[in-house]
Amino acid sequence: MKITKIDVITIGLPFENPGPESSFAIADKNFLKSLLIKIETDKGLIGWGEAFGYTSIETTKAALKTMIIPHLIGKTIQNKNDILIINKELHLKMHVFGRYGITMFAISGIDIALWDLLGKAENKSIADLLGGLKVNSLKAYASLFLYDNAEATSKVSLKAKNEGYEIIKLHENKMDPIKSSRSAIGETALMVDVNCVWPEVYMEEIIGILKEANLYWLEEPIWPPENYKGLSKLRKNGITIASGENACTSYQFEEMINNEAADILQPSVTKVGGISEIIKIALLKKNNYRVVPHSPYFGPGFMATLQVIGALTPDSEIERLYVDLKADLYDGISNIDSKGNISIPNGPGLGMEPNLEIIEKYSIK
Repeated sequence: MKITKIDVITIGLPFENPGPESSFAIADKNFLKSLLIKIETDKGLIGWGEAFGYTSIETTKAALKTMIIPHLIGKTIQNKNDILIINKELHLKMHVFGRYGITMFAISGIDIALWDLLGKAENKSIADLLGGLKVNSLKAYASLFLYDNAEATSKVSLKAKNEGYEIIKLHENKMDPIKSSRSAIGETALMVDVNCVWPEVYMEEIIGILKEANLYWLEEPIWPPENYKGLSKLRKNGITIASGENACTSYQFEEMINNEAADILQPSVTKVGGISEIIKIALLKKNNYRVVPHSPYFGPGFMATLQVIGALTPDSEIERLYVDLKADLYDGISNIDSKGNISIPNGPGLGMEPNLEIIEKYSIK
């Protein structure tokens, strides 16, 4: 089959925040924006992808339209090797514009859509293309917005626990919200994602508090995220470190491994280079580290993450952004069951098709 047309579509899904208004960078008031990629073929099949977006959507969209899509029209997709060839060609053509960031976000979205297409052509899920599902559901963790307020953080943490989540992740960078959440949820597993704002020297001041909080993991605590020696030092001090959502390509993950910088490796399928790149990361010799993909999405990026984890890293948890969606592309697939798990759909490609009526209704022109 040949690629005949590629569209990029911005959607804004309405949601309710279970806590007070937040300055969290991924949300625009009460809308979560996603950048969808739609690839059409001469066989009538359509593949869906998602490029990392949020407030960078317009820039990523421009990269797709002006630099990447013109290279793809007319390309043939018959098997996995064709995807890998296209992926390599894009890396070679685009590397002068940057190996990380916007260029790689755009390539990631294309790669996801190509895998979706191939699965549909072969009537197999992406997980089946990768060797088959090893598990049918995944333990989910509630990924909370940044509230910067101890009372709000504790209330939302407890709400998530009471709804069935057995793991809670905060995006807080001050001690009071972290301590209040731990107090509220008792022995329930607690993660903290700092988004790289702490200087390394600050860690000496707070490491005792963090140890008392008994964290399941501490995610990207220090600036810059490439400070692998600093992360390694924290690991040696007894802190479980998760990192990698800002890394692109398997080469950066190999460098993290070589520097013993993380216990948990977190490639993000819409940023790292797509499914093809996560396959490479899963094959790295990891010295007992776990690969737990980052996935604060509700579109094809989330669906691709389910497929990859189910086939390649079945001991992973799955991130579920803790909001109440008022419109859902995948009809509630990201909702947890009574055991705090999310099931992995096993239909062709990404597992199931997005709701086209939702795309049409919430598209942003």
